[in-house]
Amino acid sequence: MTISFQYVILVYIVGTIIGNTQVHGEPPIEYLIWPRANIIQDDVNSIENLLKSLMVDPTRLYASKSTFRPTLAFWLAELNHKSYQEVSRHPKVEEISPNEDPFQPEEKASTKAKLASFNTTMPMIQPLALGSLKDGRKIFHEKDALPELRIISQAPNTQIWENPDYVYSIDESEETFIYIPDYGINRAHWDFSNPAQKIEWLYTPQTILHHHDTPTELQWPWPGELGLHSTCVASKAAGRVAGSARHATLVVVKMWPSTAGVAEMFDTIMQDIVAKRRAHYSVVNVSFGSNGKQKMVQRKHASDIMMLVRRGVPVIVAAGNGGPGFVTRLPAKLSDRKDNLWGPIVVGAVDWFGEKARFSKELQYGRMLWAPGEDIKCAAESPDIASYSLENGTSFAAPLVAGVVAEQLTEMNRQGLFYPPLRNKYIYENLQWTRQNGLPIIWNRMDGTRAAFAVSPNSNETATA
Repeated sequence: MTISFQYVILVYIVGTIIGNTQVHGEPPIEYLIWPRANIIQDDVNSIENLLKSLMVDPTRLYASKSTFRPTLAFWLAELNHKSYQEVSRHPKVEEISPNEDPFQPEEKASTKAKLASFNTTMPMIQPLALGSLKDGRKIFHEKDALPELRIISQAPNTQIWENPDYVYSIDESEETFIYIPDYGINRAHWDFSNPAQKIEWLYTPQTILHHHDTPTELQWPWPGELGLHSTCVASKAAGRVAGSARHATLVVVKMWPSTAGVAEMFDTIMQDIVAKRRAHYSVVNVSFGSNGKQKMVQRKHASDIMMLVRRGVPVIVAAGNGGPGFVTRLPAKLSDRKDNLWGPIVVGAVDWFGEKARFSKELQYGRMLWAPGEDIKCAAESPDIASYSLENGTSFAAPLVAGVVAEQLTEMNRQGLFYPPLRNKYIYENLQWTRQNGLPIIWNRMDGTRAAFAVSPNSNETATA
């Protein structure tokens, strides 16, 4: 019997595909391949050639590069078990790990989220101007504001029940920005529909790559829990009803839900901040934590966060839930030391009355801030564009702090506080006051009872109604 050359080639191709897709009945898995530090170009070429030789489709090899690092960050490649073992033995490969999502939104507290009815015609959406200060800042107050906002403008020596309104200032002399890396927001929601509100969108390279054929889906959140979490976080930072900031521009950084997508998150933020010269006008909120399974992802995130901090960008991070207890995960763990002025600002959660939330973690050694994170209202990821969700978690306390810090960046710049430790020191010492329970809770330097505002700790200048 004669066997044609074409038949032999077909058998070879089918056999190769089966060999690459069935190892103990399992298909190929997408892996991240991390090179060792200080790798040279010859080593990069060696690893890439090896990966291409082992992949069914070499054109699907993805190389992630950073503008701010001299070497390649990582590769993405689909490999079967045998190929995985071969790559892991390469002397210049530091780690090879599955492309899953190790940075999950902070786990929720035990209380189940509920949709809260909300009257969208409440007078608090129409803030009343109270006056202005010598430097041009305008003072506003919102009557019958959300309880979690009232505590932010509760001045020292007052009680929370004496503060029925949310009082805040706006400085229009400089534009400030709040970066929210997460999974997109429900942009149709009423909390983000104020015509005067500025919203920008950024996308990680993985997000753009996977949306190549569906570009209209870029400016929408991922469905389910991911979209709910990210919409709520953005709402507490700069939502027109639920947020602590009323003037800052919201920058939504949409990640692809995988290890690779999250790993490129801070590179995307850094590139935008540097290109637009926003280092002294920006704050970054991170409501994520690492599960610690992949050391290279943790190492990259720690390095990236410190790179932002060194440029004078305050980075606000959630302490984590599952308490009581001390923080165990990055990025909050970066600041768990006595001298933590070089590091992210960690935020724990309190209730409406300033009492520590039962689920909140805390630092064992370093300074931290506290903000409302129990039974708070935020924009829901729901077809009903006016629905608000009742949520719990340090994920939602952190953006309240980020909003307050963003509104105070102009004052820091006015005082010449550009050196990173001085910026963090100002935040720790001036944007909080210690309540009766001993917790330093965030404060926007306003007085909700008299609408008074102190320009600086050493100033007696006030604005009254």
